[in-house]
Amino acid sequence: MDTVERVLSSPRGRRFAAYLGYTCSLDERASNYREPFTRADALDVLAAVDAKAVTQLSELDMLEALGRATDFARYWQPPDEEDLWFADPALVAALTPIVDAVLASEHARWWSAPMDPLCQRAVQKRYNFTEEWSDSFWANQDEDADLSAWRRHVLDDEGRFRRFLDAEPERQISGEWWSTPVPSRVRVTSRAREKLGAVELLLAEDDISDGLHARVWPVHVDASARVYEITGPDAWARLVDAYPLAVPASRRSDWYDTTGKHLQWYLPDWAAVAADYDAVHLTVLGYLTTPGLAIPLIARSGASVLAGWDPDATFWLDPRLVRADGGSVEWCRTQDTPWAPTSGV
Repeated sequence: MDTVERVLSSPRGRRFAAYLGYTCSLDERASNYREPFTRADALDVLAAVDAKAVTQLSELDMLEALGRATDFARYWQPPDEEDLWFADPALVAALTPIVDAVLASEHARWWSAPMDPLCQRAVQKRYNFTEEWSDSFWANQDEDADLSAWRRHVLDDEGRFRRFLDAEPERQISGEWWSTPVPSRVRVTSRAREKLGAVELLLAEDDISDGLHARVWPVHVDASARVYEITGPDAWARLVDAYPLAVPASRRSDWYDTTGKHLQWYLPDWAAVAADYDAVHLTVLGYLTTPGLAIPLIARSGASVLAGWDPDATFWLDPRLVRADGGSVEWCRTQDTPWAPTSGV
């Protein structure tokens, strides 16, 4: 399977390609942030897109389209209507030249690149319009991530759900759906790009902030940091195979909803991963090909789902190796204007 096929085999990859197509379309059914109302209209619009127009988009245009695709990531419910549209073979065929074009673009050259230690940024968001900025953000530079507590939390949660299922085997009950090392004291960074203080400003799943205000810090990364790269489904499967933590009860309902499958589910045991790696980075191309799929394991019978991980995000399992380095810059946007710096702090 080539890269284009892998992107189009993924719900997030297909949705991103569709939003790119809508961005390039002159059809009134996909203009001014409107989207087609029916599958037939979506097919008409996307089949008519000139792939050359994709290559003429700015990097921010492409990241905005990816940001819209991350906005609709849902790992605790079945695929929505549009995700089902974009899986239709006719729509996949219409999306193929769009994906070809974007992957050939100069703006996509870094999408398969490893974590760049020279341009990492930390982002602090605001969660309501009256909230004051917290001065304690990343204040405890010497704390470890306490991943042993994270593991105890996951195992306790798994035991609780197993008791639910022992009492009512057919019970469908939602719980924690993510596969990231949360809750813990991990830190998260992403890279800066030209005209964008950090890609996290645009690329964030399940973002409950106000979406209009943020502070961005430059980050120093210790040169000794050992980083595992999630470049696609195979890399995720290798990580879970090497450090398995079984969660068949606690992920049973949510991951069935998102994949349509009841399987023996596993997470990476992040406490065990931390013995060999200090950080784990998801490339943009890894994001476009991996989340939301039931990814089969090789070393054992079972599968995993990558869920709740933003494009280009690096989770620092040893947060002592990354620290804020200098003052922050406040970034703002409105509903009609893009992110822009407003002041130094």
